[in-house]
Amino acid sequence: MNVLAMPDGAGVTYSISREGLRSVESVVQIAERQLAELGSQMKGYQVVLAPTPLAAIPGASEALEFAGAFSQNGQGIHQRQAALQIADTRRVLIATMSGFEPFDAQAIQAWSLVIRSIQLREKI
Repeated sequence: MNVLAMPDGAGVTYSISREGLRSVESVVQIAERQLAELGSQMKGYQVVLAPTPLAAIPGASEALEFAGAFSQNGQGIHQRQAALQIADTRRVLIATMSGFEPFDAQAIQAWSLVIRSIQLREKI
């Protein structure tokens, strides 16, 4: 997992993780599994955006976005995630934006720019 965050923890945090699809799992199913796991692990977890297809992203055979919110130690946590299946593989890159405040239009626009800037390619 790679994490990009401000040293003081303010603002949003971006993280990128990688996961393999299970034998017959689709990208939609991996997103639904992630949402279910968060729902069982985080008290009061709410799905804010169900898995929704994204416009084509170079190097991704399938891409979708989903979002949720929960409380942890009395603090609200908001997440927006994108799952991108690397073309011709069973590997998925999962990008996450997390913050303590609900995302406003400017934050969601910045998130969209980050996701659209991703260029996937096979390891060399």
